[in-house]
Amino acid sequence: MIRNIDERVGYHIGVAAHIIQNSYNQKLSEYDLTVAQAKVLYMLVNHGNQLQSELQNRLYIKGSTMNGIIESMLKKKLIDKEDSDIDRRSKLIILTEKGRALEENLWLGTQDMDEELMKGFTEDEKQVLLVCLKRIKKNLIEHKEGNEYATKISE
Repeated sequence: MIRNIDERVGYHIGVAAHIIQNSYNQKLSEYDLTVAQAKVLYMLVNHGNQLQSELQNRLYIKGSTMNGIIESMLKKKLIDKEDSDIDRRSKLIILTEKGRALEENLWLGTQDMDEELMKGFTEDEKQVLLVCLKRIKKNLIEHKEGNEYATKISE
C-alpha cells in the first residue's frame, strides 16, 4: 500500500493550524496573552458574562485547563469571578474594563494576520472555505459526542 500524506486533508489542516497558532501566539505575546486567553476575552465581549462551565464548553477544553486560564486572567485583572446567583458552586466570569479594552486592541491588532492568511483568495473562495471548515468542525464534534455517548452506554 502506497501512503501519500500529501493527499490527507487532516494533515494539511493540522500543519496550517500549527503555523497559524504559532503566528497568533507570537502576536499575542506582545499583549502578554495566550490564544486561549484571547478566546475567553472574545467570548465574554460577544456573549456577555458566562458561567465558567459555559466558557469551557464553548472553547472545547477540559475543566483543569479552564481553571488555569481563569487564574492567570484573574491575576492580570482582565476578568472577575463571582459565585453564581443560581448555583453557588458555579462561578460567573465577568469581563473587566481592562479586559474589554485589551480585547478591542487585540481584534484590531490581529486583523492584518487574517488578511495575510486569506491573501489571494476571492470572497467566494473565503466563504466556501469557511463553510467547509465549519462542516469539518461539526463532523468532529458529532463524532466525539457519539463516542462519549457510546462509552457511557457501555459502562
